[in-house]
Amino acid sequence: MTIDERLSFFHELMCCNYRVYLWCYSPDLTLLHTNCPPGTAPGDAVSLIDFSSALLSYIKKGGRKPFILDTLPGLLYIAVFEYGESSLELIHIMGPAFTGRNSPFLLKKELDQRDFSVRLCSVIFRQIEQIPIIPTNQLYQYTIMLHYCVTGEHITANDIQFSPGSEASGPDELHLISSEHRGVWTAEQTLLKMFRDGNPDYKKALEKSTSLSSGIKFDTGDSIRQQKNSLLVLLTLCSRAAIEGGLNPSVSYTLNDSYAGLIEDCRTTSALTSLARTMMDDFIQRVQQSKAESGVSPQIQAVCDYISMHPKEKFSIADFAKRCGYTEYYFSHKFKQETGTGVVEYIRRAKIDHARLLLAGTRMGIQEISDELGFASRSYFSSTFQKETGISPSEYRRRNSKI
Repeated sequence: MTIDERLSFFHELMCCNYRVYLWCYSPDLTLLHTNCPPGTAPGDAVSLIDFSSALLSYIKKGGRKPFILDTLPGLLYIAVFEYGESSLELIHIMGPAFTGRNSPFLLKKELDQRDFSVRLCSVIFRQIEQIPIIPTNQLYQYTIMLHYCVTGEHITANDIQFSPGSEASGPDELHLISSEHRGVWTAEQTLLKMFRDGNPDYKKALEKSTSLSSGIKFDTGDSIRQQKNSLLVLLTLCSRAAIEGGLNPSVSYTLNDSYAGLIEDCRTTSALTSLARTMMDDFIQRVQQSKAESGVSPQIQAVCDYISMHPKEKFSIADFAKRCGYTEYYFSHKFKQETGTGVVEYIRRAKIDHARLLLAGTRMGIQEISDELGFASRSYFSSTFQKETGISPSEYRRRNSKI
């Protein structure tokens, strides 16, 4: 099959699901031909989109992989390149397409700010309604297939290139405030550990985290949108922590998608707050259930949760046994049988895990951390830490400090 025959067949397959069109340009971006019928809505709109500068810049740099042109908010075209023996011969472009349900709204909002006549705006808005919405992951697959039709080359989604976004300054040019988020990372890690453990006392850690940070520090001008953004971040963190805690990844990802949709549907602060509580309780209960099904009894799990929640305390096996209603011997035997580790070793690891947080997220001295966690001496703490992690506390701080 020739390239034109492959492209024609590919377009027929595409149109089984989405009405998109193919455009063929010369290297200087002169339109040679298209299968978009004259007068068809998206075809009329293409002349309004100026993607020439980004595309020519990419070609000048020697780009050969597929190039996705994000010309206006949410409106995408895909460009692939047909080279001869040494030079570019043709540019094949597929589109336009949207990638999200709100993309048409964003594009209309953008065009409203341009100096178009009322009649032209009316025509464009009618055209927008005919542009298909293609999920991003599916769009990438079509890009890979289009590239293969033109070049015969097999690539992956990682090879796809994108047009540059805004001209905003990068992180190196920003005035970064190192003290503004102090303590947040440590509090966040404590909270996530409780989700991994399925610990129902997570609300205490959440309160501390909330007192240190009110969420993403980007002013959208919409308080509800701001709260939704922060809750979506929390949802992602909690769902991943739940997977680490033993929840089936498929279940966690499905929950993540479901709650993300519910978050977007909320219209008030109270609705978002109520949903956040329901969401977190749901993840905690599912992790607890997962652990229960893994063979750890409620009594032993309660002890594990308590140790994780209170790593600074001096623990007594006798107290734990009494709390469970067991003899010390039976408790120790059952604990090791169900968790795979002895009580003393489990406590030591919990303390060292907390020491990692303090070393990375605070300025506490090593002696302070040793005292805080109830070690007999700094030297004993250091030797225990090195035995558990393979490096000294000071070296761990040097490599992992977040402040």
